[in-house]
Amino acid sequence: MDNEVYKHFMTDDTMRDLLGQELIRDSLIPEILGKDAHEISYWAGKHLARNHRLATYEDLETFFKQFKFGDLKLLKRSGNQISWKLSGKIVAQRLNAFDDPDFYLESGFIAQSCQYILNQQAEAELEKANVNKGFVLLSTYLSPDKPTDGQEASAIFEIVQPDPDDNSKPDD
Repeated sequence: MDNEVYKHFMTDDTMRDLLGQELIRDSLIPEILGKDAHEISYWAGKHLARNHRLATYEDLETFFKQFKFGDLKLLKRSGNQISWKLSGKIVAQRLNAFDDPDFYLESGFIAQSCQYILNQQAEAELEKANVNKGFVLLSTYLSPDKPTDGQEASAIFEIVQPDPDDNSKPDD
């Protein structure tokens, strides 16, 4: 993270709250992991999803918002593919601030979550990053095969739904 990115984050209340996360996520981890950063981030996302098993696509979208990964929206499901859009302030800021922001953690989390929700093997990948509009498009590819990874999921992670009447802090 250079001085310009740091100063930009510090002038925005939302981004200031995520400063530590960004320092680790887009500065430290890529430097430590080097060329293996994307692969390990993808695995880490799958690991997180195994420990935070979600029951529905709606839970997945809420999880992303609550854990400040961005605003995840299911765009389309057809045949063996699910298309997602990940947007929001954090995504736009990461796309603008870093040369190679890593969205493999999110991809792995989505893949493993879809695998549990659908009981089908699933993998996900980044399809497109639109820096100017501040979003990324991701696709999940489904196999008709049942999961064979030998990893049993933990109990369902119960999402606390936000109170629709609580307007104390706007969503980002």
